[in-house]
Amino acid sequence: MDLLKFQIDELVSASLSDPDEGDSLEAQEELLADAEAHQIALRTAYEALQGVAGDAIGAATSALVGRPPFAAHEARIRGLQAEISDAAHDLRATLESVVVDPTRLAGVQERRRLLRELGRKYGASCGEMIAFLEAAQIRYDEIASHAERASAAESEIASALSAQHKYARVLTEVRREAAIRLASSVEAHLERLAMKSARFEVQVDEGEETDDGGDRVVFLLSANTGEPLRPLARAASGGELSRSMLAVRVALHFAESNAGVKVGVTPLLVFDEVDAGIGGEAGIAVGRELADLGGAGQVLCVTHLAQVAAFADSQIVVTKRSVGKRTIATAEVVSGEARISELSRMLAGVGSSEHARRHAQELINSASSARVSSKTGKSE
Repeated sequence: MDLLKFQIDELVSASLSDPDEGDSLEAQEELLADAEAHQIALRTAYEALQGVAGDAIGAATSALVGRPPFAAHEARIRGLQAEISDAAHDLRATLESVVVDPTRLAGVQERRRLLRELGRKYGASCGEMIAFLEAAQIRYDEIASHAERASAAESEIASALSAQHKYARVLTEVRREAAIRLASSVEAHLERLAMKSARFEVQVDEGEETDDGGDRVVFLLSANTGEPLRPLARAASGGELSRSMLAVRVALHFAESNAGVKVGVTPLLVFDEVDAGIGGEAGIAVGRELADLGGAGQVLCVTHLAQVAAFADSQIVVTKRSVGKRTIATAEVVSGEARISELSRMLAGVGSSEHARRHAQELINSASSARVSSKTGKSE
């Protein structure tokens, strides 16, 4: 754009207006450069027409006057006499216009030099240079208009980024406050899930701003006493990770219920080996947590613990058997006596005993009562 502005200024300063100015200046320079010789030539021609030539025409006319046979010749000669008179008049006028003017000659020569210099850049003739100037002015106006719009857009972007930064900082503070509450709730649920020594923390650090704000949020866990807080994926074994995620999901579920605000419910959650390394009351606690979470969406849990399976709304038994050279897996929904038998088998390890069956029935009854109590508590 700067180059275009320079070109326009250079051509405008030359005051180009006449497409034929170059030819006109060339003729003027030719006349002024040899003005004295031109004056002599014009004066000689003028004097010749006024002198000898004029006398000869006058004598010829006089010789034919009064001789009718030669009237046509007389008329023609008189016409020549009139033309010679006009030519002499024009010669005199031209002679008077031709002056020796070194200053004017220098001005014409300088103007021609300028036009030649401009012509090397913008066109061979004044007409081409004028056309270049007109096109350059149109292009400059277009670019200036684009530049104005770009400047306005940049201003809007700067304003939007400023607002984004402002609200990102607000969001960061809100997240840090929520992180404290979430960590406390998750630790409480971890304690119920047989991880009494676990510490949980939500780390909120400022990072690159995106549509989701400017924070890097990391879940940190210390699963056992004396262990440092580390990112959840690196701090927990399979079972601990599953129980930690269960604690997080239940904590979020309760936060949603208590606040009356949707924080995002996952339609399907799958937990694998969430009961690893636990049993007894801890297993019942895990089952209860899963049942509570199942009230907000579908939960699938792969478990070998009867205390967890007893809380399921539907229990599916997966078995594998060999048929020839192939292994076939089957999945069967069990209920009633079949479910009691499966739970007693899970309790006893192999087969089932009457004691195991009674224990299985007690687990089902206990789980059913816990679910009813949980629903009643929510309705209240």
